[in-house]
Amino acid sequence: LLTDKYADFIDANRKEDPVERLKTLKRLIHDLPEHHYETLKFLSAHLKTVAENSEKNKMEPRNLAIVFGPTLVRTSDDNMTHM
Repeated sequence: LLTDKYADFIDANRKEDPVERLKTLKRLIHDLPEHHYETLKFLSAHLKTVAENSEKNKMEPRNLAIVFGPTLVRTSDDNMTHM
């Protein structure tokens, strides 16, 4: 199940070595089912465009993370306390 990958992404992001963290995250992303990978790629490109216009829209990456994080990254039990 895709929800089983949640812990893998959290663990990867906690790696202290930035090179190892990036390598692990890339592997996890490329291991996603193709339709999930393509959706993530499209969404990432769109959010990058939004962030590039942050002087006008006030949506720099931090604000985007605050707004979209709870929707995009949640535990399988959907418990907001763990987030």
